[in-house]
Amino acid sequence: MVILGAEELKEAESVLKQSFPESIKVYGCIFNINRGKPHNLEVIADRWPDFIVIICKPKVQGIKDREGDFNIYSIYSKSKESLKNFLDTPGVINKHTFTLLAGVDIRHLGAVQEFADQHGLPWKTQGVMNVLFLQDERQLQFKDSYAGFRLAPLSAAHAHLVNSTWKYGGDRNSCNSVLNYITHNPSLCVLEDGGGGEPVSWLLVYKHAALGLLYTLPQHRRKGYAKLLVSVMAKNLLGLGHPVYCFVEEENDLSNKLFTSLGFQNSPDYRAVWFELNKRQ
Repeated sequence: MVILGAEELKEAESVLKQSFPESIKVYGCIFNINRGKPHNLEVIADRWPDFIVIICKPKVQGIKDREGDFNIYSIYSKSKESLKNFLDTPGVINKHTFTLLAGVDIRHLGAVQEFADQHGLPWKTQGVMNVLFLQDERQLQFKDSYAGFRLAPLSAAHAHLVNSTWKYGGDRNSCNSVLNYITHNPSLCVLEDGGGGEPVSWLLVYKHAALGLLYTLPQHRRKGYAKLLVSVMAKNLLGLGHPVYCFVEEENDLSNKLFTSLGFQNSPDYRAVWFELNKRQ
């Protein structure tokens, strides 16, 4: 096992960029690490520089945010068998604690299942995701007029509202994550005139550089806010050399249609799996 230092991380970013979409989640984590974003991550590989498996994992477990609470691992592997062997390497996984392997290539799912079964660890598949990349920015949709509302970044004061509507939120640890996203990553929201300063629609960016937490309050839907937020955010991120992508649950037809209508496409033979090891306390 090799722990990557600053120079290796720069090289890894360049190498991983050649292996999208399979490498995108690990790439996104390293992209933000290399730009000085706060993180509680270490990046490990089975060997260097000719790695087969590379993983971003928490440096310290139990940090009071969602990433620490869920002990999230981001994984990229070129080989199912190499992934299973690396997971068995001492120091890679604590077999006695809850761990969420996020972004496992569905073609390698058998490797993590076999690893869990071999060690008698309870497991379950939390979700299967499409990975949607912006392929054609000409399909982004903007408005000619912003009459009646304005766009602005979210502020720390909005963290509780965002957390209260987040599918994976609702507690203090997830709120800490939302606050971290707002403080350190790009965000965008719609503020309607006369709305008292509270956002009615918003979009954030995760630590792994994906678009996320896109949400519009029910009474403000069907106004095109979601498409506008994605379009403006995507344009801004492209100007920064930032990857523009998102994970969407396979069964979420509305979100899949929204992103594909804006020029995002998924690879038909690739899906990312969120896989739980052990029971969460």
